[in-house]
Amino acid sequence: MILKNKNVLLLVSILLLSYDVYTQTLNVMLSPDDKKVNRNTNNGVATIIIDSKVKGLSVDNGTDDQWMNPSEDMFVYLVDTKKDLERGYELSQRCFVLNSPKSSEYLLEIDEILPNQVLYYTVMLSEQYTRNLILEYIFSKTSMCGFRVSYGKRMGLYLSYQSGKYNKTGNDISKVKKDYDITMAKELGYIKTNITAGLRMGVLHKDRMNLYVLLGCGYGEYGRQWENLTEIDGNIFFYSDYIKGFGGELACQYVMNDLVCLSLGTDLVVGKGKISVDYQIGVGLNFDLDRLFRNKNVAK
Repeated sequence: MILKNKNVLLLVSILLLSYDVYTQTLNVMLSPDDKKVNRNTNNGVATIIIDSKVKGLSVDNGTDDQWMNPSEDMFVYLVDTKKDLERGYELSQRCFVLNSPKSSEYLLEIDEILPNQVLYYTVMLSEQYTRNLILEYIFSKTSMCGFRVSYGKRMGLYLSYQSGKYNKTGNDISKVKKDYDITMAKELGYIKTNITAGLRMGVLHKDRMNLYVLLGCGYGEYGRQWENLTEIDGNIFFYSDYIKGFGGELACQYVMNDLVCLSLGTDLVVGKGKISVDYQIGVGLNFDLDRLFRNKNVAK
């Protein structure tokens, strides 16, 4: 049983870590001022500017157009419309191939380029995850309190901690060799410790709503604490179903309106041939650090 659960956890890890980061698409926007002309160029040379907000963007139009790269984020192409007419073309047209490490290929097709025209394009990723910090309180059946802190952009890290109401006290009932009457024993509550850390991965971004998947591992402890009417090996307290060892966690984290975070997940403890699984619900606040620091800079 434990082997199967470990295999499932491993399979889920592989699937999440192999999530296709190239599913993002490039968003190319033309400046509204597309009738602007550059009177400083000669012989009807048009200027096409591609301003990139995407790291590692590459641009190619497969022609001998003169081009320059004045900065890491900008590509400037000079299109000689007069030369195109001399070659027998009715119109000057271009097709630019845009690629980046985080996106699929994008074809920018310009059907008509006028002499001395200036076309200004801005390129962004359609999925732009901002740098954020999420603080959550975690509710579960076996824990008295739980907290989670997660940080990052599309890829990030998290740390969570859960604690039960009781520490193990008295005897482990599974190791008691004599017969005792425990039919009237009172269950006090759960013994629980779960400390996990791992990856947080963005899988969906739309407007001001994000969906993340969290996958982590660490240390876990689980058991039930009891109080008996009579002593068991000299102590009225005993605990049962005790496990300690590997702790794992898998959760989905949903951020709404860049402010409120809700999560749903499961955590487990595996040790000595036993396994304990519990479900959890998280509620928290999201802090958009990029927006926060940007607003501070604007205020200055």
